[in-house]
Amino acid sequence: MNMPDLSPQSSPLISRFKRAYRYSELRKLQLWLKGKTLHWSLFLILACFTLGGLLVYHHYLYSHLYAVRIDGVEVGLVRDPGEVEQFLYDLTCKSSSFYQMELFPEQEITLIREHRPGEADNIELAKEALRQKLCFIADAVMVTVDGAPVAPVSTPEEVGQVVEQVCRAFESENEQVELVDVELAEEIAGQKCTVSPEQVYTAEEIASLLTRQEYDPELFLYSRELIASRFGRNELDDEAGVAVPAVHVRSVEKITVEERIPFSTVYTSSNSIYRGESRVASPGKDGLQAVTYRVTRENGVEQSREAVSKRVITEPAARVVERGTRLRFAWPVAGGGRITQRFHGRHRGIDIAASPNTSILAAESGVVVRSAWGRSQGNYIVINHGSYYTVYLHNNANLVSAGQRVSRGQSIARLGSTGKSTGPHLHFEVRRSAGSNWGGWYTHPAINPLQFFR
Repeated sequence: MNMPDLSPQSSPLISRFKRAYRYSELRKLQLWLKGKTLHWSLFLILACFTLGGLLVYHHYLYSHLYAVRIDGVEVGLVRDPGEVEQFLYDLTCKSSSFYQMELFPEQEITLIREHRPGEADNIELAKEALRQKLCFIADAVMVTVDGAPVAPVSTPEEVGQVVEQVCRAFESENEQVELVDVELAEEIAGQKCTVSPEQVYTAEEIASLLTRQEYDPELFLYSRELIASRFGRNELDDEAGVAVPAVHVRSVEKITVEERIPFSTVYTSSNSIYRGESRVASPGKDGLQAVTYRVTRENGVEQSREAVSKRVITEPAARVVERGTRLRFAWPVAGGGRITQRFHGRHRGIDIAASPNTSILAAESGVVVRSAWGRSQGNYIVINHGSYYTVYLHNNANLVSAGQRVSRGQSIARLGSTGKSTGPHLHFEVRRSAGSNWGGWYTHPAINPLQFFR
């Protein structure tokens, strides 16, 4: 039996393909080049063109760098953006670990590939610029009182801690006091915000600020700036200079105690003691009574008291007090000077104008408890005289130090106009001592200084 010839030479399809290839343009070029060789010079030219093109292309690619920008301001050029991204990641992690909270950059950081011929990359310069200029912020919760911002805490749970600590801030420690009711007049809430990690405070600090207890002055200033930016003004307590908003914790207590009945006081004059001072000639004696009270307080301060029952045990005896009429203090400005403003209203002392660098004298012997500088007071000095403090503000220079004992009439400073002052003068105050420590400006009540001079 004869088998059909299936070889490629006999396939009609292959034959058509060969014919089509034979007359194609590629086939023509192949036939033209067959048996020909390129001259060496032509080959060299082609090689040079090819190499030159590669070098130009490589230079073009190498001239592309990544511009590092912070909020649109260029701070450096780098070739590998991954180094910058890793540096930012490490810097963010380190800062987050330091502040114990998740942080992220406040500025917008961009890495854009640009054609920058003739310029060199410098990764260290870019890193140093990022390290110096980059600021981090954190997600926080702004504590608000009736919608007014106070200061931020790190988590929403701390807002609840602020409420709890505020309500407990004025709780009585007397075991005989029965707490009937307690309520917070204002609404303390939280709002999400982003702030610098240095501006995040603890629940204890914010509770102390809101309840007018001891607080960080920086927290007070930060809270006041927030309120000013929110309301367009500085909301301050006129008496104590404390930032508002404040909170008001109202409580009702019930207590039964043995209470002394206050005795009456009879006053007499005596020239043997200084004016503004007094001494007890006859101590008197309180009466005693058993009283059951229902007391209403606001922020620990008693607002009302209702006696449920009362029984007198002993009657009180009057006390006799002698008031001094003798003047005490020496004039605090050498050469006299003149009074330009007197004690009144919110001006808690007297202003005595004189030439700059006039000697300021100690009004009485005592111990210096403050020799410092304040934003409003300028250079100032506070001297403890036992029952009173004398205060000297706006000095050009202090000549004594805290802890130093001074004598009546001793030169302690040079008159000036530092701090918030309208001209060279001494602002002189007398404040009644409310304890052994100075403590602060509003701890001790001010007294008209003019009653202490002849």
